Amino acid sequence: MMDSKSGKFVDVDGIRTRYFEAGSGETVLLVHGGNFGSPHCCDCSLDWNLNFDGLAEHFHVVALDKLGQGFTAIPSSQNDYTMDAVVRHTLRFIETLNLSDVHVVGHSRGGYLTCRLTLEYADYVKSCTIIDSNTGAPGQGRNHIEFDDTPKPFLSRASQRWVLEGYSYNSKVVTEEWLDEMEQIAAIPTYRKAVELMEEGGLNERLFQPSIARGRAEMFEWLMDRGMQRPTLMVWGLNDPTATLDQGFAYYEILSLKEPRTEMHIFNESGHFTYREHPVAFNETLRSFIASC
Repeated sequence: MMDSKSGKFVDVDGIRTRYFEAGSGETVLLVHGGNFGSPHCCDCSLDWNLNFDGLAEHFHVVALDKLGQGFTAIPSSQNDYTMDAVVRHTLRFIETLNLSDVHVVGHSRGGYLTCRLTLEYADYVKSCTIIDSNTGAPGQGRNHIEFDDTPKPFLSRASQRWVLEGYSYNSKVVTEEWLDEMEQIAAIPTYRKAVELMEEGGLNERLFQPSIARGRAEMFEWLMDRGMQRPTLMVWGLNDPTATLDQGFAYYEILSLKEPRTEMHIFNESGHFTYREHPVAFNETLRSFIASC
């Protein structure tokens, strides 16, 4: 069962990295969203706790806390407060665990990561799944609009609940267990340090956001030029308040231009956390897609 007590740790180039692992068969790597130093909510691998056990009945499932998130250590250098560093850390995690032919599954900013990982390091990837990723999709996300009134104090349990319920079509998916984990993460001194560096220290505007802008431009150029070269699944919530359906369609057009093995599945009555709001249907969609690869 996926809970905080079943987490494992591995050293990835000096970064103590938490992950969860279960099941056998083809390897599925689950990559959560968000980023280090977020003042709004503490995304982590337990974002997948409604899906993990069900997927482990069919696959060898691995879910990691990304660089600087969950219980994974923050970047050792301020120069690594970039999305490029997060992608490299995930690659080195794959190499450290000696994983191969990985079906990478990423949500939100994790979806951008899985797209980049597939484009840059295709030898490790068998398929790519992208879920509700306004970071990866063309156009402007609506996070800054939807969460402009986030209640203070930021990262309190009540504030994180408000953010997660705002993302979701069905607020019941915001479970107490999920909030317990996010509350624990928010109390970690190094996580608070990352928030301070990103916000008051200016790393978000000076380094992190420019790294995303450059990476997106490069990513779209590669997609238009050579495509994914791997089977690709897109999953989108019809009612996502931050990654709109129009963005999803635009992203699908780009992804499918050079990769005919591209599918898009839209879930009705679903916000940003599609996989949590429809865990059984999502798991079956992913299982069927992987079976076709």
